[in-house]
Amino acid sequence: MQPMEIIKASGKKEEFREGKLRFSLERAGVDQSTVDEIVGKVTKILRPGITSKNLLNIVLSLLTRENPAIAARYNLKGAMMNLGPSGYPFERYFARIMEEHGYRTKVGEMVKGYCTNQEIDIIATKGEKRLMVECKHHNSSGASSDLKVALYTYARFLDVKEAGERDGGVQFNQAVLATNTKCTSEAIKFAECRGIKVIAWYYPKKGNLQDMIEKKNLYPITTLLSLSNYDKKRLLRNNIILAGDLIDVDIDKLSLESGVAIKELRALCQEAGRLFNK
Repeated sequence: MQPMEIIKASGKKEEFREGKLRFSLERAGVDQSTVDEIVGKVTKILRPGITSKNLLNIVLSLLTRENPAIAARYNLKGAMMNLGPSGYPFERYFARIMEEHGYRTKVGEMVKGYCTNQEIDIIATKGEKRLMVECKHHNSSGASSDLKVALYTYARFLDVKEAGERDGGVQFNQAVLATNTKCTSEAIKFAECRGIKVIAWYYPKKGNLQDMIEKKNLYPITTLLSLSNYDKKRLLRNNIILAGDLIDVDIDKLSLESGVAIKELRALCQEAGRLFNK
């Protein structure tokens, strides 16, 4: 039998692998009997030329019927894209991730460069280590950060690093390129050559973006399936970035400050509670 192929968001074809689907479900916390049931249903539904987006929607639909909280965790990659369309929410979100991993952060700081001033997405400090973090957010799973992004990141790093060394300004130890999707092989090759740390989806094998989120349950508020785009904007403006920020929150106060209706907030808080089994 000829292997079943799916069409990825980039337009490339990829062989459907049952093991990959099983692993992703198990990673989201789906019990074995439900994994077997979903995989069985998916393999019966599959047709040649199905897109990865359609496949995801099928799996999410099946998961939502079984356990909405697990469905939300399973859709983490989609939740990351829904932080947009601008990249600023992703910068704030990634800063929160770094804080939970022991860094002190500043977002959107203007720093004196040797040739020109540079607005740094995130300055992250831990002990003697000070990182210049460049964040690249994409709204499509088929998009990647390419070589130009890596070159741009390195050029900015060299400019502020030289200013710090010559003029006694902010001293940076390393550049970090953080993205919610992937980096091209050319970008990764250049980054490795120049000492740029890349944190992307599935890269590196350990300590990638997915690992950093799941290790400490740092799910963004866009993980919540009942969150509307209207409420997303208002909650982000009030620094509600993580789904966990809605645990034990003062609903009346947040409603007054954000403009989100109490009814909607209560539903979001309940969903956040289910996500964290609280």
